[in-house]
Amino acid sequence: MKRDLRMLPLAAAVWAVALLCVFVPAAAPWTAGAGLVGAIVMLALRRRGVALVGFVLAVASAVAVSVILALPGRGDAQAWSGRIVEATAEITSSASIGQDGRLWFEAQLTGIGPRGAIAPVAAPVRIGVDPGEGFDMGAGIRVTGQAAETDAGERSAIVVFASSAEVEHPASGVFALAAGLKHDFVARSTTLPEPGAGLLPGLAVGDTRAVSAQLNDDMRASGLSHLTAVSGS
Repeated sequence: MKRDLRMLPLAAAVWAVALLCVFVPAAAPWTAGAGLVGAIVMLALRRRGVALVGFVLAVASAVAVSVILALPGRGDAQAWSGRIVEATAEITSSASIGQDGRLWFEAQLTGIGPRGAIAPVAAPVRIGVDPGEGFDMGAGIRVTGQAAETDAGERSAIVVFASSAEVEHPASGVFALAAGLKHDFVARSTTLPEPGAGLLPGLAVGDTRAVSAQLNDDMRASGLSHLTAVSGS
């Protein structure tokens, strides 16, 4: 069977441009402009050999543009690093218990600022709160805590270590249905014999709250800790 490798240059270009723009944000506008100009020139030649090059340059330019569009929101969020903030967000992932005992989840930031003076901001954020109910995907929350900037290359712009958190509005629509099914599954799973009772919710729906410290250590020692939550998430 003859292998078609024409997609490899595209994949390589996309990854290279993404890495460059993420780790060197100042290069994103130049990369987008150069890619767009190069694509126009190559496609204008109307030759079969250069058409693929033009397409690769166009896609690379689109990747750079996506980074440019994300930078303002990320910059606004990261400006609050090291400060106590109040923030509103919508949860976009399953929640899991971290090594610090907090309940961690990904969210889309909708506003951030000092207490009582939140300004609209859109950026991905990771939030850690005290374990509680209602922190389901699709729920809107309000938290107060310390913000910390993440390293380049991480999806979340900042991490918020919440000292207080409340669910402003629960998950609705399909998210509410999914949350209900998840809670029912976890409740029924915990009636099974241990240690499977604690492991099953993590494997199936990403809920690791029932995973004991001993079970977590055993999974880590066996090299299977990634299965505890990654599969379910």
